[in-house]
Amino acid sequence: MTGRLCVPEGGADVLPELLAATLPPGTVHTGVRVTAVSTTSVTTKDHGELRCRAVLLATGARAAARLLPGLRVPGFHPVTVLHHTTDEPPLGDPALVLDAERGGPVAHTAVISRVDPSRAPAGRALVSSTVLGTPPPPDRLEAAVRAQLARLYRTSTARWELLAIHHDSEAVPAMPPPHDPRRPVRLLAGLYICGDHRDTSTVQGALRSGRRAAHALLTDVGAGQTSLEEPLETAA
Repeated sequence: MTGRLCVPEGGADVLPELLAATLPPGTVHTGVRVTAVSTTSVTTKDHGELRCRAVLLATGARAAARLLPGLRVPGFHPVTVLHHTTDEPPLGDPALVLDAERGGPVAHTAVISRVDPSRAPAGRALVSSTVLGTPPPPDRLEAAVRAQLARLYRTSTARWELLAIHHDSEAVPAMPPPHDPRRPVRLLAGLYICGDHRDTSTVQGALRSGRRAAHALLTDVGAGQTSLEEPLETAA
């Protein structure tokens, strides 16, 4: 089965870069290692202490717990992504392909270059495939994935080139029942937190928790009325 697919053109980094571009020059500092946070300050490794009216911590669960000792760290589900390049795209549509028969390790795959050509090497097509859970050793995994992709795309994958394998052992926070999809984002007056570990373990959950945290912060500092009622735009 197939479904619609939407990814940021140019890579995921484009989204925060676009947001930062709307702010006055010098507002955002990148590449700064934070060692401690409080309701009124951020302490950095190389730039000392920065004073502020409030702090919003927008990180993954593990990084958040390092800065806020005592914060609960959830369990995690591992995810592995394999990237193959090929001369010709095996699918003409920009679609997400799911293996309804579960005939291999791949949960879903897509010809990402059909959605965003800039992600592929020049003159090549890029196929990205996602494996959920703990994978077998890389050589066995790649062989199993290649065989499954040949079946899903109905084409030979023998000449496909493996570009990269990326494994993240803590890719997705676990949501065992009963799961609270609206964990508090206001820890103290002046200290807020957001991320997929405060909502559902999805991009949508991370965005939703960010909206809740921003709403709480702006309300507390008296920055005007904000609303949580307006839904996020649906991808076309």
